[in-house]
Amino acid sequence: MPGTEVTVEDVDVDVEIRGPVLTVGMTFPAVEAWLDAHPDLAADYFVRKAELSAVNKWLVAHGFLTVTQGSSSRRGSNSLTGSPSNSPSSPIDKMVESPFSGDDELSRRPNSKRYLRHNFAKSKSKSVFRTYEPSAASAAAEARRSSFRAMRKYSSLPPSSNYMLCLLIESKVRLPRFESTTLDHKKELRSNDEKDFFLNIVKDIANDLDLKSLTHKIIVNLRVLMCADGASLFIVQNTSAGKKVLVSKVFDVHSGTNIYPATTEDNAMEVPWGKGILGHVAETGDTINLTSAYQDPRYNDEVDRITGYRTDSLLCLPVKNSYDEIIAVAQVVNKNSDYNHGAFTLKDAKVFETYLQFVGIAITNAQLMEASQAEYERNRSLLEVVHDLFEEQTSIENVILKTLQRAQRLLKCERAAVMLLEDGSEKQNVKFSRIFELNCPVSGQSTNNAKQVGSSEMAKHLLHLAEQVASTGENLNIAECLEVEKGSAGNVRSMLAMPIRNRNFQIIGVAKIINKLNGQPFDENDEQLFEAFTIFCGLGINNTLMYNELEKAMARQKVAIEVLSYHATASADEVLSLQREVIPEASKWNLGSLTFDDFSLSQDQMVLAAVRMFSDLRLTSRFKIEYKTLLRWLITVKRNYRNVTYHNWRHAFNVAHNMFALLKSCNLMSSFEDVECLAMFVGCLCHDLDHRGTNNSFQEKTGSALALLYGTQNTMEQHHFNHAVMILNSEGHNIFSNLSSTQYSRVMNVLKASILATDLTVYFQVRTQFFSLVNEGQFDMTNRSHRDLLRSLLMTACDIAASTKPWDIQFKVAQLVTSEFFDQGDLEKTTLKITPPALMDRDRKHELPLLQMRWIKDICLPLFEGLAKVIPKLAPMRDGALKNMAKWSKIAAAQENGACDLLEPPNPPPRVPDG
Repeated sequence: MPGTEVTVEDVDVDVEIRGPVLTVGMTFPAVEAWLDAHPDLAADYFVRKAELSAVNKWLVAHGFLTVTQGSSSRRGSNSLTGSPSNSPSSPIDKMVESPFSGDDELSRRPNSKRYLRHNFAKSKSKSVFRTYEPSAASAAAEARRSSFRAMRKYSSLPPSSNYMLCLLIESKVRLPRFESTTLDHKKELRSNDEKDFFLNIVKDIANDLDLKSLTHKIIVNLRVLMCADGASLFIVQNTSAGKKVLVSKVFDVHSGTNIYPATTEDNAMEVPWGKGILGHVAETGDTINLTSAYQDPRYNDEVDRITGYRTDSLLCLPVKNSYDEIIAVAQVVNKNSDYNHGAFTLKDAKVFETYLQFVGIAITNAQLMEASQAEYERNRSLLEVVHDLFEEQTSIENVILKTLQRAQRLLKCERAAVMLLEDGSEKQNVKFSRIFELNCPVSGQSTNNAKQVGSSEMAKHLLHLAEQVASTGENLNIAECLEVEKGSAGNVRSMLAMPIRNRNFQIIGVAKIINKLNGQPFDENDEQLFEAFTIFCGLGINNTLMYNELEKAMARQKVAIEVLSYHATASADEVLSLQREVIPEASKWNLGSLTFDDFSLSQDQMVLAAVRMFSDLRLTSRFKIEYKTLLRWLITVKRNYRNVTYHNWRHAFNVAHNMFALLKSCNLMSSFEDVECLAMFVGCLCHDLDHRGTNNSFQEKTGSALALLYGTQNTMEQHHFNHAVMILNSEGHNIFSNLSSTQYSRVMNVLKASILATDLTVYFQVRTQFFSLVNEGQFDMTNRSHRDLLRSLLMTACDIAASTKPWDIQFKVAQLVTSEFFDQGDLEKTTLKITPPALMDRDRKHELPLLQMRWIKDICLPLFEGLAKVIPKLAPMRDGALKNMAKWSKIAAAQENGACDLLEPPNPPPRVPDG
């Protein structure tokens, strides 16, 4: 009452009140009645005037802790009065303010373990040195203060009802003994308007998708709706054995079963199917309405006798879904005696049934949400499994450790094991090569390491069951203790075992889990999750095993390369022997001529001639190539050409000689950079390294290792380049070692482009553009892209330059090429069972002159004619090709007229011996 103080005594007084008033003399009962009629004014007065002692008296009277001065502070505006934060606080503010609202003193204190230990020791020392015996009242106050101090560990949690309840339970505060305001509100609403109340309790459960919270709401609503003293709701669930049970997580009143309900996880109560009143209703779908429960033989008063509760009237109905399936059973007991003498009527049963229709919808929705949440968690868990398994694939032990740890966490079991089968193990004789087992204590704490055990350390019966799973490939779920314990398997209550398969669906092991932590058998959900788990587990183990095999294969390859490189590289004696040789001038061997005889030099002479060409091109001096390194590199390159008919070391040398003659005699060195000249000359020497005597088409048709490695585009040319790089990277073979980083990058790029240019498919791609530029007079040697075209075509020209040589050399080369082609054609006939092209078909050897004429006419001659237009000094090559084409044409015409014998390629083809 603003602005007025009121003093009430036991005698009549005159009171003058401004506002809503009574100004006549009032007695104490009249004042109390007036306060009851104006609760807002009474509360406002109490907020402004009440002392802390009065607040504490009210708290003690209602079972709460007392509040000490300064024990709480305000945060923001008062939620009760709406006063701003800078207004003076009152005792009621301190009472209603949550202990989580940011107490200044407590918020400044750290919550570290060190501080808590220090504070505990400090409080102990105070009690030790106390010189007086505390009174009972002070002891109680101290106990309350201690309880409040214990609440401080919740000060960092949100001020929600759940944490408040935890706080109160932890501090052992007496809870007020009155029903919730929600229940009171619903009772009041029912008394005022039953239809509005019914609509309200339907809305109350319509949007709640948490099954436990929904069950609580349903029970509260049923108690009010049916005017009953208690209610229960039991949900139908399936066990792992396929049996149905009734489970309630919010058990209120005993449901009249013939046996005491079992306690399951989450403090739920479980009632067997078909047992007692609840079980009978669930099984039959009947409605049971009893006025005296004790007279029904299905009812058991055991729990009533234990709890001191007496059940008289009882009404029990099934809850059905939209498919008319029973999904739950609801029960109310002891109707209010003010209604129909405490008995449930037919009208009650009808109202009960009507509300349970909405309950069935709500439960179905909640179960769907629960199933979707479980599926989401299962998928999330499986994603974590995939992440764990595929993150670590280098060690089978680490993969299995993560597998077992994840299995224990996901499936909440005491033990887990993985057993890997021996390679080649048969179904009739299953043997495990390695067995890993991970145990954890009953508390569920996993150990850090999986222990690898022997078969003798694992119980024989468990090992036999695992062998049974591996041999049959079927899942095994044992829920009966006797089946396990009869084999002396130890403390095993339940076991789930499944085969582990690789990506080819072959069984590579067995995974098993033993004993759920809650004591229940493994159910259908566990089986589904474990099955998905074993699939990913099998992939992870399979990938790890493949990775180990790959590591071994790489190690074997490394050893093989080391052995081959030792035997394929130049020895110190060979290098020393050639180092002592005197290298003749280029003129002595006619190296500067475009008509050089391809068969005039021996194998070692070709190596020395290559050194002479390096020197005359000024490559050794310009790029500081060590003489000993150059000799070692050339000998190794020669050794890495196979002894095939045509694409051997001699062919490589002849191609390199052609490039030397073009650069030196035709003055093309001035048209290219020194680095480009180096790369082109080295590319000629390396352009057919490790050639197998078969072309790219053959590699593709046979699906060879080279085709798998490099693909079907430029297969052999990519292999030649990589082989060249391998030789350069070998110790003591890097002739580019003294190049700068820029030069090295440039020379390697040009080297790769030069070797790939020897593939005729590349020639066909670039020649159209080159011919167009030449014919239109737009070719510019200073243009880098034009020069790149020229460089590519020069590599092709050097590779097929045998068509421009004198006839005796041309004819001999044609014989060698034809012989190699025929060998490939024979392989295609025998291996691939196909008819080879005419150029490779031995049965069509009579067509050789015609094919050679067409080869020069369509492939060689256009190239040399185009090059001669840009570089006139290449005209002799064009002329040589024309002469050879005419010669082949004459032979073909003579064969057609029968005036010449068939051209027989030598068999075996001639080879120039070393030396």
